[in-house]
Amino acid sequence: MLNTFHKLFKLVFIFSAVITGWTSIILASNTTFNLEIKELITKMYLNQRNFVLNVKDLSLFLVKDANERFAEDDHDIFH
Repeated sequence: MLNTFHKLFKLVFIFSAVITGWTSIILASNTTFNLEIKELITKMYLNQRNFVLNVKDLSLFLVKDANERFAEDDHDIFH
């Protein structure tokens, strides 16, 4: 199983390196698709940023919910 994860990690790493290198070469070459590529990279960054912020917000709601539930349980125990 560890071998499978190692191979999968290696595949993801190689794929990411190839895409990054290819993108860097294209952006340095000033091709006709430069603007579209830059817009797409910006969208990818914003989506990644929004995902992280949404996970943070979800975590806060889950903690608030857990605190309410524990407070209710404590209230029921003492009464």
